[in-house]
Amino acid sequence: MKVRSVDCRLLRKTLRKEPARCLILDCRPYLAFCASGVKGSLNVTLNSVVVRRARGGPVPVHFVVPDEAARARLREGGVSAVIVLDEGTAHWRKLRKGSTAQIVLDTLVALQAAPQVCFLKGGYATFCSQYPECCIEQKSFSLEGSELDRNLNHCEKQSIKPPYDQGNPVEILPFLYLGSAYHASRCEFLANFHITALLNVSRKSSDAFKEQYLYKWIPVEDNHMADISSHFQEAIDFIDTVRRAGGRVLVHCEAGISRSPTICMAYLMKTKKFRLEEAFDYIKQRRSVISPNFGFMGQLLHYESECLSSAGSAHTTSCKREAVSFLTEELTLRKSFDASCYAFPTSVLASVPIRSPVHQLKLSPITASSSC
Repeated sequence: MKVRSVDCRLLRKTLRKEPARCLILDCRPYLAFCASGVKGSLNVTLNSVVVRRARGGPVPVHFVVPDEAARARLREGGVSAVIVLDEGTAHWRKLRKGSTAQIVLDTLVALQAAPQVCFLKGGYATFCSQYPECCIEQKSFSLEGSELDRNLNHCEKQSIKPPYDQGNPVEILPFLYLGSAYHASRCEFLANFHITALLNVSRKSSDAFKEQYLYKWIPVEDNHMADISSHFQEAIDFIDTVRRAGGRVLVHCEAGISRSPTICMAYLMKTKKFRLEEAFDYIKQRRSVISPNFGFMGQLLHYESECLSSAGSAHTTSCKREAVSFLTEELTLRKSFDASCYAFPTSVLASVPIRSPVHQLKLSPITASSSC
C-alpha cells in the first residue's frame, strides 16, 4: 500500500504554506473530534454496518469523505495530499485491521488518480501537544440547562448550538423528521417544518413541550447495554398515529447521532421493508453524522430478521431469533468454522431468510438438532 508516514512538523508546515491543497481526515470518534481537532480537518465516522461491509478493504468514497465540496476537490485534482490521523498510532503499519483509519487508507489508495496518501505519526494527541495553536478546541455544552434556565420558557431562552448539530432537522419521510434536542428546543425549526409532534428518545423528558405538541418520551440510555428494541413498536405506533392524523413528527435524542436514528431505521425496516443496510444508507445520506452504537446495531440486526421473516410467516419465536443472531454473528466474523462445534434447530435455518447485503454469507454445513 502506497502510504507515506509524516511527522507533526511536516503537517504544521503544510497547514501554513498550502492549506488549500491539503485534506486532513480525522478518524477519531465523532464526539472527540467535536471537542477539539486540527484546523480545517474533516471527521470520518464509519458505522458498524460500513465496517462489516468493508471486510477490511475499501468502502465507497462518500463514507470516507462525507463533505461533497471536499470530494469535488479530490475529483478535480485540487488536493495534492490527504493526511489521515487517529488518536495516537505511531505508524500506519501498526493500525488494527478493520479500524476506521485503516479502511480510510485502503479506500484512498484504491482511488484512480489518487493524491499522495499520508498518515500522521503519533496521531492527534502528539500533534496537539506539540502545536496547540494549529488546533481548535470547542466546549461541549450540556442541553440539560441550569436551574435558572429551567424556569424560562423553552422558546424564549437562549439555546446554545452544539457542535454536532447540522443546522436543520432532516426529512426522512414527508411526515418523519430526524434531529437533536437542540432542534426540538427551537420554535423556528418546529414552525418552519410544520412539526406537530415530538418523539424524545433520551434520558430526560421535557415538560415544556407537552402542552404545545403531541409528545411522547421513551427513556433510553445511549450505551451498548441499553435495550432500545423493546421500544420499536411503541415508537412506530406513535409515528403512524401522527401520520394518520396528517401531522409531522420530529424524532430526536440528545445529539441526533445514535438513539433517534436507530428509531428511524426501525421504522423504515418495519413499514417500508428496508433491509438494515438500506435503512442505514438512506438516513446517512440525509444526516451524515449518524452513528448508532454497536449494541443498537446488533438489535437492529435482530429486528431485520424479524421483519424479513414476518413477510413469509406470522411469527418467529425468541428461541429462533437468538439462534439466528448467534449464527449470523459467527459467520460474519469468520469465513469458516468447524461444523462439529455448533448445533442449531433445523427449523431456524429454514424459516428465517438471510437476504440482506449485510448478510452476504456463505453457509457451511452445520450439525442440526431437532430440539430448541
